[in-house]
Amino acid sequence: MKTRAELQTYSKVPLELAEKVVKILHEITGNKVNFMGSDGIILASAQPERVGTIHEGGKIIMSGQKNEIAITREMAETMEGALHGYNGAIKYQGERVGCIGIGGEPEQVKPLQQLAELIIIEELERNNDQTERSTIIRNIIDNVKDISDRMGVLSLNGSIQAARLGEKGGPFKVVAHEMQGLAREISDLIVQIEDQTVDKKSKGRNI
Repeated sequence: MKTRAELQTYSKVPLELAEKVVKILHEITGNKVNFMGSDGIILASAQPERVGTIHEGGKIIMSGQKNEIAITREMAETMEGALHGYNGAIKYQGERVGCIGIGGEPEQVKPLQQLAELIIIEELERNNDQTERSTIIRNIIDNVKDISDRMGVLSLNGSIQAARLGEKGGPFKVVAHEMQGLAREISDLIVQIEDQTVDKKSKGRNI
């Protein structure tokens, strides 16, 4: 049986999100629901025992051969081992990131599959926005840290110079003291920003 880490490699959609969508669709329809990743591997299912196995319809869709597979009850009766339902691709930024299959009459469950696709795309967009913001904030923090470190070095050099000049080094001493205090304040501010960033990320994952 595949581990969660191994299953996650089959889709860019977080497993937690796939599982949540499957749960919601199952509760709404009472039907079988599956979320498939690349190679048709079932990543989340209303039938837990199917997780990690291959869904043939999902495999065809994820390979790009078809965008959807709809099987009516009448069609299923003529196909060995087939059940009626609708399977549709989830596309994000031009790439197939998953496939959702819902049991039931296609015309009834297709709108729910499409709604689930919109929810997943919106969540992926939100995650990407958070990642981009985090990268920007990280770069700013790194730059400010560099400035703070250099101010600390300049402050130390100023203190040494002030000591060498004795009484004449008074102005150097004052400037060095101010720079040292400012560098300390900047360091404290960076710690606060980092703590807030981590806290927001944690809250975002819990949504």
